Amino acid sequence: MKIFITVGIFPPDIGGPASFVPKIADLLIKSNHEVKVLCLSNEKNKEHYDYEVFRVLRSLPKVIRWPQTIFKMIKYGRKADLWFVNGLPMESYISHKLINLILRRKIRTIRKIVGDWAWERGRNLNLTEDSFDEFQRKKHSLHLEIAKFSRGWTANKVDKVIVPSQHLKNVVTNWGVFDGKIDVIYNGTKIIQKDPPSTSKDVRIISVGRLAPWKNLDVIIDAVEALNNNGDKKYTLTLVGDGPIREKLENKINLKNLQNFISITGQVPSNKVDDYLKKADIYIQASGYEGLPHVILEAINNKLTIISTPIGGTNEILEDGKYGWVLPLVDNKKPDYKELIQLIDKVENNKKEDLKIREKAYEMLKVKFDEDINLNKYIKIINTLNQGK
Repeated sequence: MKIFITVGIFPPDIGGPASFVPKIADLLIKSNHEVKVLCLSNEKNKEHYDYEVFRVLRSLPKVIRWPQTIFKMIKYGRKADLWFVNGLPMESYISHKLINLILRRKIRTIRKIVGDWAWERGRNLNLTEDSFDEFQRKKHSLHLEIAKFSRGWTANKVDKVIVPSQHLKNVVTNWGVFDGKIDVIYNGTKIIQKDPPSTSKDVRIISVGRLAPWKNLDVIIDAVEALNNNGDKKYTLTLVGDGPIREKLENKINLKNLQNFISITGQVPSNKVDDYLKKADIYIQASGYEGLPHVILEAINNKLTIISTPIGGTNEILEDGKYGWVLPLVDNKKPDYKELIQLIDKVENNKKEDLKIREKAYEMLKVKFDEDINLNKYIKIINTLNQGK
């Protein structure tokens, strides 16, 4: 079967889709399918894959990028038997519709939904300060209401929707998508026996992902500042990633003279993220929303202590503190840095309890989030759709 995958981020970008798409593409190739990928990119990457990758420069103005993206989707995806939409949903919907109308080709579609692009747009453009769940319930400006309508409209037009958490399934159902069309497949990680973090006199904290407003990275920075001002230990923080608030975060770090304690790596290839996790002790996620963060699974696989807000699908990993330390949100929006300090102190003063939690989390990972098992669930759905033609 010929499969065309669309995605917003792809290596060397980092993030969930950039980690997932190469893995599912490789598995599809091994399952004797033909794969093509179209993505947005910051550069014309020359890395070789066992399938064709077509890139559209992210830096192009939208009035140029959108038509170019749609043109390339039609050009490279028109002969496919199935489209796997892992990003660029509106462009994919328009392109797929044009192929259907002009070429009279019925192409099956799967859409993986890992969040709400309407909410992300609203936060990035400062059109709303609502938390993810608040945004689903409230009315907003015409601009955002149109975006909210279109996200549900396009999701309804595919043959199958896949989400990484039960929480997100409930959200997408409330968009008006038929419950029976939605399947939950958890993200997974390659389960490998790894050594626990090497000992260090410093407490090494890490957070990985897009530098975006809802990640609440300022809270972690404030906590690290206070810990270094009030304790005997040295606390370091590594932020792995890039994004729209990088300059703002760098200014905050410089203003507080924290350059010796906090570093921002910028964009790191997905296959290099593990190198940073191996050198850390505590993984912190302070986000106001996540679908089901793949990087937390990787952090558990590296035997790190997990401190995270229980948002989105994250609590389907943590299970109310059974497999990690829960950082509460204030007013469902962002955590208090003082609460984070208390949690870090609690971890440092309860090493035996923390070790038990980390060991239980690793055993849970093997049962619930094995990458090989969960990726093969996608293959079964794809094969079922193909047979149903």
